[in-house]
Amino acid sequence: MKVTIIGPLFDASGYAYHTRSIAMELERLGVMVSVKPTPWGAAQIDLSPEEKKHLAEMLKRPDPGGDLLYITVANTFQKHPHRRSIGWTMLETDRIPDLWVRLCNAMDEVWVPTRFNYHTFANSGVETHKLHVVPLGTYPQRFNPNTAPIPIPGRRGFVFLSNFEWIPRKGHDILLRAYFHEFSGREDVSLLLKTYDNSNYDPTGSVFKNAIKQLISEVGNPEPPHVIVLSRVIRPEQIPSLYAAADCYVLPTRGEGWNHPALEALAMGIPVITTAWSGHLDFLSDDNCYPIPIKGLEPVPMFGIPNDYIYGGSNWAVPSLEDTRRLLRYVFEHREEARAKARRGREDLIHRLTWENSARVVMQRLFGRG
Repeated sequence: MKVTIIGPLFDASGYAYHTRSIAMELERLGVMVSVKPTPWGAAQIDLSPEEKKHLAEMLKRPDPGGDLLYITVANTFQKHPHRRSIGWTMLETDRIPDLWVRLCNAMDEVWVPTRFNYHTFANSGVETHKLHVVPLGTYPQRFNPNTAPIPIPGRRGFVFLSNFEWIPRKGHDILLRAYFHEFSGREDVSLLLKTYDNSNYDPTGSVFKNAIKQLISEVGNPEPPHVIVLSRVIRPEQIPSLYAAADCYVLPTRGEGWNHPALEALAMGIPVITTAWSGHLDFLSDDNCYPIPIKGLEPVPMFGIPNDYIYGGSNWAVPSLEDTRRLLRYVFEHREEARAKARRGREDLIHRLTWENSARVVMQRLFGRG
């Protein structure tokens, strides 16, 4: 059993995390894996010595032949004339661009992580016989509720955490407005923003901090609540300790293909507040989180960046600012109820959505066995 995986590997993006995780899990299950890294973001991640060693071995290994598995955006798919070529991708809006449709239809198979993307890809014109839902996963042993929290200097009694790339799709503007409107500096609460810019990495976070100051001025709260910005990339093994320092994870996103942080927070037994739309609804619901209602969909604005051609002509969600405020306050005031809901959610998800299970689905699709 052998496969060559092509995708980003060493940056802080979800695709790189996806590539690393599935490559190492397939290797653990006995597959000969070769990895061809593709350039991606500027925010490079410092991996553990064990992960570095495993990935270095895969990088040195000659192409073993076998199938080609692209884990990346679909505009980089390339169908090999003599080898089965598979693309594993996603998009966070209600349709995909025509170029993606053409490139997907040229592949032998296209994998998406959720039913949301099965429908958005099919409705955009991708041939349904090539589409397959292959979920992603998490590490239930690593994301353990008994993990010791990372020290957060200056934190207050209750901590809302949001972990995201500083891009408009993640809805940080909605989160900050909701938080600054709903709370005051007199309350024992902090908002911890773990964020980064994968295009222009700045560990000082000056751009984020200036944007937050501007938003505070616009909201006009004379006693704004406490905010902590953690803008450096931290090692993957520290991420569970980051969640352990929080009382609630919140992300009023405009759209997700999967939403690793929400799944990781839930695996830690941390209550989750996030948008009631897009890919993460495959594993998030009223039963295990606090969904933010949406006001509908809106055209994705053009931002004058390379991704405009991917999102142009598509729509994403409009999370309700008022409901985001309401849910922040509700979880703040009903902490035991929220924790109990998160614990129930964890017990359901950690047995299903693991990287091992994901790798076994991959093996079944590639080799007819898992």
